[in-house]
Amino acid sequence: MTKIKRDPKSVNLANKIIEEYQPTSVEEMQSALKDIFGPMFEAMLKGEMNHHLGYESNDKTEKDSTNRRNGYGKK
Repeated sequence: MTKIKRDPKSVNLANKIIEEYQPTSVEEMQSALKDIFGPMFEAMLKGEMNHHLGYESNDKTEKDSTNRRNGYGKK
């Protein structure tokens, strides 16, 4: 079986994450990953919604489409 060659930048970033969070269990590692990747995924989804609707969040100008943001709240 061949060893996977990883980008040194990725390995360095992973080591920094592990060093910063020092997870001792799978649950702690999952929590660290949520902290790190959660905001990134939220920003990507917000950008996708902006593109789909054709306007930025909180844009008060008249819209070309009947599609609107409904907002969001806590479950």
